[in-house]
Amino acid sequence: MVVLREWEFLPEVIGWAREELARRQRPAPSAEEYWREFRDEWLRTIGFCYDCWSQTTDESPGNTRTVNLIGTAITGEVDPCGVCRSTVKTKAFWIVFPLIPLGRYRVIRFAGNRYAGRKLKVQ
Repeated sequence: MVVLREWEFLPEVIGWAREELARRQRPAPSAEEYWREFRDEWLRTIGFCYDCWSQTTDESPGNTRTVNLIGTAITGEVDPCGVCRSTVKTKAFWIVFPLIPLGRYRVIRFAGNRYAGRKLKVQ
């Protein structure tokens, strides 16, 4: 058992599962071990590869919106990942031009203007 999205479960449920694994004398794999063993399942479930997932937090860039060139947007495209196709983008507050950077995110683009993102950990 590996919990990749711990916020989806009550702490008691995670505790019960870990106790059951211990009772059966089965080690609980780390996220990295799970990634190595079940790479395709990880990508389908999480979307980001282990390296990109581990260098980010669960914080999303949220919705971005501009009206008459005023608002928030994510721009730029650096450090592309060949495994999960994510890139690093900057979220900023715009008034015609980006004025205030609000954070850097690893982002995967989907069809249309949809995307999934995770905030980069401070390095």
